[in-house]
Amino acid sequence: MKNLNSSDDKKVVIALNKADKNGDIKWVRPLVHAFRDRKNDAIRERMGEMLSSIKISSAEDVFIDELENSESKSIHADLLGFVWSAGFLVEGKVDLVVRIATAGDFRAAMEGLTIVEQCEVIEDELVLLDAILTVRTAIQNNKDVALTSLYQTMLDALLKLERAQ
Repeated sequence: MKNLNSSDDKKVVIALNKADKNGDIKWVRPLVHAFRDRKNDAIRERMGEMLSSIKISSAEDVFIDELENSESKSIHADLLGFVWSAGFLVEGKVDLVVRIATAGDFRAAMEGLTIVEQCEVIEDELVLLDAILTVRTAIQNNKDVALTSLYQTMLDALLKLERAQ
């Protein structure tokens, strides 16, 4: 695991091969951090592909922790993408997803919208109300028409969930 952050690309590739073959939950956070700290290159792409296709259910908790981690802010949109690609349902954290989506760029908003649209039910009414308030505030404070359109679609999906409760 320690070689995931090595400056020697060969060591990183060996570590990735090992993680791919024998990886368990202990590899997920170090892999997320290595992805976060690495420059854009083919190795970082491979890390992203691994995180997007992860089949370890407890990795959802790691992704949520990293969404709450200000040190990982630079990859929040990526983390939202990993959550969606891995098929995790984060309905209990939809307020966090919406906060990240509305605080980020167009890509973060798109990834957040994709997650919100996959939600079938939000059991915690406070979580849902917080998400709705966050999106409404983002719509009011935003000047970018494209983002406003995404936020409005997100709000519509959240209001539909509210009506279904």
